[in-house]
Amino acid sequence: MIVAGIGCRKGVGGDAIVAALRAAQEAFDVNADCLATAPIKADEPGIKSAARQLGMRLVVADQVSLDAAAASVLTISEVSLTHARSPSVSEASALAVAGKNSKLVAPRFVVGDITVAFATSGEET
Repeated sequence: MIVAGIGCRKGVGGDAIVAALRAAQEAFDVNADCLATAPIKADEPGIKSAARQLGMRLVVADQVSLDAAAASVLTISEVSLTHARSPSVSEASALAVAGKNSKLVAPRFVVGDITVAFATSGEET
């Protein structure tokens, strides 16, 4: 399973998020199975709209899982730390939703005010 973590500034539109996701998928040659975001972005209309447009499930990571995933992110954003209490909303969300032993495909991909990160689910051992 590949999870696309989404972070964005408040008010970003769904079309812009869809375009950013498609650009990131092309850049990393992956196809996401679902979208993920942080609790602070749970009610962001653009993220909800993007999920509907893409016909993808949107999962909001719970804060405990998001906090645990923070240790495995590749990017540290002061803006994200200040506003979301996470070093990278997109990376931590993707990791949290992908589950135990998940791994990032690459550091977050930035398109304007949108960040996208992909995590692959890990194999249980």
